Amino acid sequence: MAKCRMLSSSVMRTALAVLIILLFSPFGGVIADSAGQPADLGIEGDEILPTYSRAVQLAFERVGDMSGYSEEDIEGVNEWLVVTRVPVEKHQLTKAAPESSEPAPILRGAYIWVFDYPLKSMILLQQSLEAGEIESFSPLLEKKQEPRLAPNDTEFSEQWHLENTGQTNGLSGEDVNVTSTWDTYTGSGVVISVVDDGLDHAHSDLSPHYSSLLSYDWCDDDSDPSPSSWNGHGTAVAGVAAAVGNNGLDVTGVAFNATIAGSTLIACWAGDATEANALSYESDDIDIYTNSWGPADDGQTLEAPGPLTLA
Repeated sequence: MAKCRMLSSSVMRTALAVLIILLFSPFGGVIADSAGQPADLGIEGDEILPTYSRAVQLAFERVGDMSGYSEEDIEGVNEWLVVTRVPVEKHQLTKAAPESSEPAPILRGAYIWVFDYPLKSMILLQQSLEAGEIESFSPLLEKKQEPRLAPNDTEFSEQWHLENTGQTNGLSGEDVNVTSTWDTYTGSGVVISVVDDGLDHAHSDLSPHYSSLLSYDWCDDDSDPSPSSWNGHGTAVAGVAAAVGNNGLDVTGVAFNATIAGSTLIACWAGDATEANALSYESDDIDIYTNSWGPADDGQTLEAPGPLTLA
């Protein structure tokens, strides 16, 4: 269903001025055939916008809100993104009557409409929206993008799971999609407990953010989670989660400013009560318990956490 846009005061003033111009203009978005009758636009089928993913729908809602633009934003725009079921050969018969139209990339039913008169086009597009000819319209504004933070850690370029450029012959872009958030979120203020087989807290890429007060060894019943020489899994997990980033050393973690704690559990046999204690240790201060381990299933039977651990 068509959604009406709320216009900001500056855009509204411009819109009213353009509307007056339209009343006296010899050209306009008139839909009529040669006999002066309304044209058949051939609109069929269900609305297109609901078929897009929720993320895409929200993006259309955001860019289609005219109250978010200033007069300066709009006055030079001659290209608009439009969603419509009107066949492309009849786009010029709509009330908006674009000078030209071409399919937009990727999205079915999305088109780029070009107009000679930017401010007038906004009024005409609103008329098309209210007439049910189009489902959405938004200006295609040119904007300058800023580079994102790229850590200076020596091995960052090899961490394909964080930023996959195809460096290991994999598919570029197939990564955890985290780098774009680092300008705002780096894990600062978050405490992560690595429940595993130990944590080498003396490691140069972990020690600056290590918390001894929130760490424990459930196998030796002490506060030092240092692993045995053959237990390196927990240290690797800690590095993936929160190795100190942008320090010029080794690798960077996903949350490279987070505080890291170690909880040695799977280096020995442990029952339900011990697992429950490890997963609730210092819960007032620890935000995340990361667990990269599980039961030794044999493929025919499936073990599950005990009731205390689940609780």
